[in-house]
Formats: sequence, structure tokens, C-alpha cells
Amino acid sequence: MRKWKKRLLELISLILSGIVAIPLYMVIVNSLKNQSDAADLKLTLPKDWSGFNNYTEVFRIARIPQAFWITLFITVVSVVLIIIVCAVAAFVIERRDSRLMRLLQHVLIAGMILPGSIITTYYLMQSLHLIRTLTGIVLLYVATNFPFMTYLYISFLRGVPKELDEAAIIDGVGRFKLFFKILFPLLMPVNASVVVLSSMNIWNDFQTPFYFLNTASRFTLSMTIYFFFGQHSSDWNLVFANIVIVSLPVILLYIFVQKYIVSGLTAGAVKG
Repeated sequence: MRKWKKRLLELISLILSGIVAIPLYMVIVNSLKNQSDAADLKLTLPKDWSGFNNYTEVFRIARIPQAFWITLFITVVSVVLIIIVCAVAAFVIERRDSRLMRLLQHVLIAGMILPGSIITTYYLMQSLHLIRTLTGIVLLYVATNFPFMTYLYISFLRGVPKELDEAAIIDGVGRFKLFFKILFPLLMPVNASVVVLSSMNIWNDFQTPFYFLNTASRFTLSMTIYFFFGQHSSDWNLVFANIVIVSLPVILLYIFVQKYIVSGLTAGAVKG
């Protein structure tokens, strides 16, 4: 590629990165302004830096510690269940060569493409007495992530030779030990990708807790923004401070483990 083309692509990438960074800059700057200045929603710097008190106000009013532990519990339990359920399901579907297993793979693809229905899901969970319960929302996250994450594991397992299974079985290893002691350690790259992708989706999710866990005593971090929205007015300085607090753990997680997302997805794609 010619040098001027590379420069042009770098310039375009720089401009696009700047466009993406503008909303982030706007949130941080306005979270440090007072109530009247933040209401203008401008990109200017704060006139005074007393806006740091916004963060202490958000912690006090929105009960951030309580919401943090509820969100952490939901995220950790959901991610652990997603890893176990999806990995085991992918092992069975990929290793058994039958018409039913091939049909299940088509069902998984349909599950990734077709949109979910809030109304039918709500009535189903209500009939199972899972509405407004932590158990219900954890099971819902496992179900909604199941198609994509299982297919991710299937793509990776296709690159693991079946001769490894046959050698283990000849040595007298049962199917349970074959998966958890021999194959599961080989899935670490895709496990890391599943942890990062599912954690980010669940931690930042607003819609699912809004419909299925809508009670003030069990607000997740994403729902605490409701404490600063009124019917006729909104405290935008506190809203932006709330967004920064909610997003910070996910941003830190992404910074530390972003390389595993690429390596896990690439490994699955190449070997599949």
C-alpha cells in the first residue's frame, strides 16, 4: 500500500476516534459542573471545579454501594453459569455427529438472529414466579447469552482434535473427566472472551432489569440513573456523574483484558 494511502487511512481513523470520544468527553466534563451549567449540555470546561461534590451526592442518593453489590452478584453468577452451561452444551453438540445435533446448531443461529419478545418472556417468568427476583434475572441472562456463547465454544472445539478424546477414553477416562480435566483447560482463550463479552453486556444492561427487576430495593447500577430523572426536570450534573461511576468498572475490565477478546475470537475463527 502506498504511503499516502496509509496516511489517509490513519487520518480517517483519527477523525473517527475523535467522533467516538466526544460523547465520553461530554459525560466527564458535565459531571464536574454545577447543576445550571450542566443543564446547557455544552462541551466547555467547568467554570469552577466544585463539581467533584456531584460524585459524593450520587453515592449518597443513589445508594451506589448497595446497587454495586447487587450488580456484581448478578454479573458473577450469570457469567459462571454461562461458561459452564454453554461449554458443556457446545461439547455435546460438536462431538456428537447426528441429525439432531446439526439441527440444534441451526436453532442456535436462529436464537442469535431472531429478536426476543418482552411480553411473552414476561408472562413466562411471571408464571414461573421469577419476576422481580435475582434468580429470575440470572436465569434470563444465561438464556439470552446461550446461543452466541455456545456457538463461540463450538467454533473453538472444532479445532481440538477428536483423537484427544479417543485417547483419553482408551485410557479409561470418563466423559465427565474428559471434559472438565482435559478439554476445559484448553478452552481458556475462549473462556476469557466469554467472561469479557458477557460481563460487559450484563453490567451495562438497562432494559432487562427495567422490565424484570423493577423494584427500588434491588436497583442495579444502570438503573440508579432514575434517582436523578424527574417528570419535569433532571439533575444533569448528577446524571453524568452517575454514568461515570457506573461505567468505570467496565472500562477498567476492558483495559486489563481487551487482548483476550481478540485472541479468543480469532482462535475460534481460525480453528473453525
